[in-house]
Amino acid sequence: MKPGRLTTAALAAMMLCLLLIGCVTPGTQAGALTAKQKALDEWRSLTAPSAQAPRVFVKGDQIRFYFQAPGSVEEFSAEWHHVRVPSSGYKVNAAVLRWNQKLSRIPDGRRGWREAVVISGSDWHRLATNLTASLTPRAPMHAAYYQAFLADGVLYRDTNGAPRFAALGEQPKDVIIEHQFSVEETLDVLARRIEEQLGTGHPGGSLFLMMAPNASRFTQPLLLDRQQRRCVFLTPAALYDTTERGFGLIPTAQGISAMTIEAHGLALLKNPFSSAARLGDLGFETVCRFLRLPLPKSAKALVPLSPAPGMDLDQWEAWLDRYTGTLREDGSLQLLIDGDRFFPRLQQAFAHATNSIHCNVYIFDRDDVAVHIADQLKQRSDEVEVRVLLDRLGSIAAGAAPPATPMEEDFTMPSSIIAYLKDHSQVDVRANLNPWFSSDHSKVFLVDGQSAWLGGMNLGREYRYEWHDLMVELHGPVVASLEDQFRLDWAHAGPLGDLSYLVALLSGPKEARRAPASADWIRVRRLPTRLGWKPFSAAVLGSLEQARSYAYIENPYLFDSHVIIALVRARERGVDVRVVLPRVNDLKPGARSNLVTANYLMQHGVRVYFYPGMTHVKAMLVDGWSCLGSANLNHLSLHVNQEQNIATSDSGFAARLKHDLFEEDFAHSYELTEPVSVDWVDFLADQVLENF
Repeated sequence: MKPGRLTTAALAAMMLCLLLIGCVTPGTQAGALTAKQKALDEWRSLTAPSAQAPRVFVKGDQIRFYFQAPGSVEEFSAEWHHVRVPSSGYKVNAAVLRWNQKLSRIPDGRRGWREAVVISGSDWHRLATNLTASLTPRAPMHAAYYQAFLADGVLYRDTNGAPRFAALGEQPKDVIIEHQFSVEETLDVLARRIEEQLGTGHPGGSLFLMMAPNASRFTQPLLLDRQQRRCVFLTPAALYDTTERGFGLIPTAQGISAMTIEAHGLALLKNPFSSAARLGDLGFETVCRFLRLPLPKSAKALVPLSPAPGMDLDQWEAWLDRYTGTLREDGSLQLLIDGDRFFPRLQQAFAHATNSIHCNVYIFDRDDVAVHIADQLKQRSDEVEVRVLLDRLGSIAAGAAPPATPMEEDFTMPSSIIAYLKDHSQVDVRANLNPWFSSDHSKVFLVDGQSAWLGGMNLGREYRYEWHDLMVELHGPVVASLEDQFRLDWAHAGPLGDLSYLVALLSGPKEARRAPASADWIRVRRLPTRLGWKPFSAAVLGSLEQARSYAYIENPYLFDSHVIIALVRARERGVDVRVVLPRVNDLKPGARSNLVTANYLMQHGVRVYFYPGMTHVKAMLVDGWSCLGSANLNHLSLHVNQEQNIATSDSGFAARLKHDLFEEDFAHSYELTEPVSVDWVDFLADQVLENF
């Protein structure tokens, strides 16, 4: 059974304490940047192609590198967290190497330290040649994308059958990418292939360290432990950190200002009525949270799966009409799975915009990917109207967190994405100021009032390259509704706040250009979460209560007890219930909570899958009814934040979602068959996150 819940006041106090952790003085930051460059320079020198290979020692979840430098020995070390989710292949992990300017004693083979065989120089080149050939699809003009391997590269064969390499997006246009491997899948495949290659030359060896010398990029070693069936990807910490010791949570000035002066000063002044209403709404939701029932205990015997047909979708749509207050509209939906499909399509649309570009995004990061998009928006703002509406706290917090893959080596991160967007451009930027810690968690992009993109992706490196995620492209009349919502939100975020919103509401929507009816249009329904209006929550719980055949859910933040209970009760009716969770979660307490939830669901007959890496997908498919968007299955998305989701009962779209997303992810994920070990910290995290 899940533990109890914290109060909203305690949650707010905890968030404020976390924000204050990030305080650093300008002098300290400047010194840290110098230390970062020194660490990078030292690593580049020690791992140069002509440099001597290091001695490498491993003990438990620790590794030490000892480099013989002129007149001295230099040490880099790393630690990683134990992976508790089982795996059918290698246990994959990642860690950052930090330069230890105070040398520790070189292990002598005792006290549990094992020395690794270092594969570098000509040995590595021979291994890499064989790896490239084996990893490249056999069919000409077919490719595979290996995330984080060979700098996010695509391996393909040309028309003559010869293996070739190209950066993602730069491969020939007629090359077909037949499979995309996540970071975890890539490392697992590499480990298996390397083990095959090394088996001949090192039959008795069990611990190897691959050092791939590269004159143009920083070397990122790969540890392979055949004995422990473990593979660890290692990178110098300075490639990620703003300091050698890591990122602060929030840059001081921006974080404190956003939490105090802006969120609970300026926001209350310009939006007094909506802020008061939001406080009342938050209080009501807090009271309701205390009235929730505990999770039901496990049944003695599982109910067999029922062969019953799914729910009547016509009746279901009528139920949604009646109980959510939403309407069906016409529009077309196209799935865009992962960043390599969404970002090029979005930037192409930005490049060809003739009238307007409107972005409503929770996170506009400060990393290289986000800045490249900002540069494009700035360039286009001289020709078309460009408006960016972002969440103040969401963007600040994300901008302070390091990505999982290195940014461009010569990239300089701007101190503020808002200031950067406005600098020497016509981009108009407004921010949601987070009264009472609320957020606009939407991710909606609109071009010319004719095209829209909606889903889980923000603007940043993790969404472009690192995480599994989902967006949908929309055309047709539904886009006009999204444009009208943007118009209202834009007015509300302006300097006159509530007054501007009231004027915009009374003036009504602008008359949109009507596109001719299309055979691609289907009936769709917007399911937002708004102040005082929670149709998404009602639809999620209603669909699970009425499910008769199957219910598939993929979401990284499955914390809400009502949803978890509904999943279990559906399974007790004989429904085939399956849940996909991330093996690696960007929210560390979330990873712990997911283990508790996974055990509970599995014990009640729900099939639980752990996706290899981080899946940020927010999608559900229930008896042919599809729903996807920005909302998580947690308290904030269901009841507090502003969210944008789209749903449909169209059978064709449901078939695509089932085949392209769920069946693919079931096939590539690890299905839990036995409970995972959990401890009191996991239950504590689960308790805290019930409020998120």
